[in-house]
Amino acid sequence: MARSSIGGAWRRHVVLAAGLAVGIGTAFAQAVAPAPPAAATAPRTERLLPLEVFINSTKGGVWTLLERGGLLYAPEDAFEEWRLIRSPSAQNVQFQGQTWYPLSGIPGFEARLNFATQSVDLVFAPAAFNAVRLTREAALRPPLSPSIPAAFLNYDLSYTASRDKGSNPDVRDLGALTELGFSGDWGLLTSSYVGRNLESADAQVSASWRRLETTYTRNFLDTNTTLRLGDSITRPGLTARAVYFGGLQVAKNFALQPGFISYPIPVVTGVSAAPSTVELYINDALRQTSNVPPGPFSIDNFPALTGAGEARIVVRDILGRETVVTQPLFSSASLLEQGLTDWSFELGSVRQGLGTDNASYGPGFVSGLWRQGLNKSLTAELNGEWSSRLQRLSVGASYELPFQMLGQTAVGASRSDTAGSGLSWAAAVERAGLRHGLSFSASGASRGWRQLGIDSTQPLPRLQTTASYSYSSNDFGAFSLSFGSFSTYDRGTLRTVGLNYTVRLAQRSALTFNATQLSGASSGSSVGISLLVPLDSRVVVAAGANVRGGTTEYYLNASRTLAAETGWGWRTAAGSRGEGRFAEGGAYYQGTKGLFSADVSDAATQQTVRLGLLGGAVFADGHLFASRRVQDSFAIVEVPGHADVGVGFQSSTLTRTGADGVALLPRLLPFQRNSVRLDPSELPISAELDSIEQEAVPALRGAVKITFPVRSGRGALIRIVLDDGAPAPAGAQLELVGDRKEFFVARRGEAFVTGLQPTNQLRLRWNGNSCTFTVTLPPGELEDIARVGPTLCTGVPR
Repeated sequence: MARSSIGGAWRRHVVLAAGLAVGIGTAFAQAVAPAPPAAATAPRTERLLPLEVFINSTKGGVWTLLERGGLLYAPEDAFEEWRLIRSPSAQNVQFQGQTWYPLSGIPGFEARLNFATQSVDLVFAPAAFNAVRLTREAALRPPLSPSIPAAFLNYDLSYTASRDKGSNPDVRDLGALTELGFSGDWGLLTSSYVGRNLESADAQVSASWRRLETTYTRNFLDTNTTLRLGDSITRPGLTARAVYFGGLQVAKNFALQPGFISYPIPVVTGVSAAPSTVELYINDALRQTSNVPPGPFSIDNFPALTGAGEARIVVRDILGRETVVTQPLFSSASLLEQGLTDWSFELGSVRQGLGTDNASYGPGFVSGLWRQGLNKSLTAELNGEWSSRLQRLSVGASYELPFQMLGQTAVGASRSDTAGSGLSWAAAVERAGLRHGLSFSASGASRGWRQLGIDSTQPLPRLQTTASYSYSSNDFGAFSLSFGSFSTYDRGTLRTVGLNYTVRLAQRSALTFNATQLSGASSGSSVGISLLVPLDSRVVVAAGANVRGGTTEYYLNASRTLAAETGWGWRTAAGSRGEGRFAEGGAYYQGTKGLFSADVSDAATQQTVRLGLLGGAVFADGHLFASRRVQDSFAIVEVPGHADVGVGFQSSTLTRTGADGVALLPRLLPFQRNSVRLDPSELPISAELDSIEQEAVPALRGAVKITFPVRSGRGALIRIVLDDGAPAPAGAQLELVGDRKEFFVARRGEAFVTGLQPTNQLRLRWNGNSCTFTVTLPPGELEDIARVGPTLCTGVPR
């Protein structure tokens, strides 16, 4: 090897020294001595030059270069380290058993030798370097924490009492929406139910419970695949619709790997002539700052975005010179990254009467969806379903169009026993930009087209089109215009046109105008105006008026939203609707155990009171907890022997330990690192913790157990002496018998030991020997630090 690091490689010292003596010495002699006659001395044609190399003013290490016939040559590994693109046609030379390549063949090459500093500054054009790619590191899924068996219950109770101001009887009704779940290492099982008329003023109405969905879910993290058994929903293609069913579903699930982006990320490119700082602005917002070496570079590690945008790159070199490059960006979640595959497979029966029947299912079917990212701009898909009475197959594609637009096209064919054969098609174009937004879609089907979930009793769609345009500006507000048309074979065509304009008033208020026109099978129009005024402390005041069908409606309301943690919220409203004037209000309290709501309303024909209670319960690790609704994963946090200790994330406190030192911590994110933290200020001064923070990576709606071992007891300064009466040596190891905590003896044979009880057994270790002795503390409080000793340790030589 011809390269020598700045620290030096010992096996190259002789070559470097010889080259330096010959190269530098000869150059110096030629510079100061008169030139000899040509016949007297033959000119030296080749020599080795050990030099510190700078590449476009950046340190490139200490290398030995070859000079031959006035040209500089470098070894192959130098080209690799300097990222230079070596021309395949460059004429190499052999010297001392090594291959050397000319630097003069690199674009923009210049060499500035400085023998006084034994260095050379090599300059190349930016195009001579291999491109540097600043890419996003692959998202690594952290290993799951062990799950513990857990059961949870979610409930949403609603009681309504209404008094009719006419002749109708009063109404009382109690309803409930519940979910029961079980989780563990084996997966997740959930089942939901709805209860109606559990308490009713009408004796002829009987109470009823109906099962909604029962599903077993198992995630396979190694393959990013999810298995569902029971009630689920199909994944549709571009021309299909989702259908509730009962059975088996196996599907790709990219959400199992947090941080993984399945769609193509735009690549921003540029060139730096020297070591530079690159600032990347996306839609005029600074997203990141990076350092790049000379040469081309590409960036695709900036935060994910979708839609159309603009990237501005500011390249600032070490001399402060700036180069600004602007280029358009486009990305869409409808596309898949090149080479990525997404799929889903379902086997089961269509669910019928969801919410009214416990278990009503139709004929069996098989369906599937397959999507493939053919390249960064084209994603193909295949979607189909088969049953004994219906078969359907659709193909489609999502692709990037000019002007930063997304295009989608799909066609399908079906055959059914009731309608015969049919065809369908769909096409869409969309552009979502910072200022301008544009979308258009159209879909149609023949009379014989059928798919799961559509039967002959429903209006058969013939042609459906939608179009919209939006423009937003900080100075002139936001404007949008939309159009929709829905045509069926048997019920005519319905069209709607909508106009919306919103402008900012003052600093935070907004004034909105809207108008809608409906024509075709039905007709009508409406015009409205509304004002939104946010105030401090999460209070919002709103007012509006609307004219529809010759009737004027208006309202004025004020509300205070709930905080993310605990606290109160409220709302009030008054105005006039079609049936007359109304007034209503409500109060809401969110605590650590649930959400309570109370609403009252008074209208021209009816007075109503509604009460609600929403919350949950968890049973895990032998403990029963009341909690808010359990929607995410959770942890059982144990701080043995310490009650009322705050537990949460970072600086927030979400829960507190009970009398048994155990707490339920909700709202953990599944498959991600969750840093669970104690509030150390709420522990007694005598308590010791190895760490006040631990990480948990739970499964989906799973439970993990986190234990913070706390050492309790008094602290004492113990003086230890050996058999000769001299202090124990500094550095000797000391431990409490039965405690893993280690302590060390300091000067004068003294050791500070914590976690002590009134009587303790201690063990001292030194040079392979040990002794055990008893320490008894004088009476005192936990916070008192006692002084004990001297205590004799026998059998340990110095």
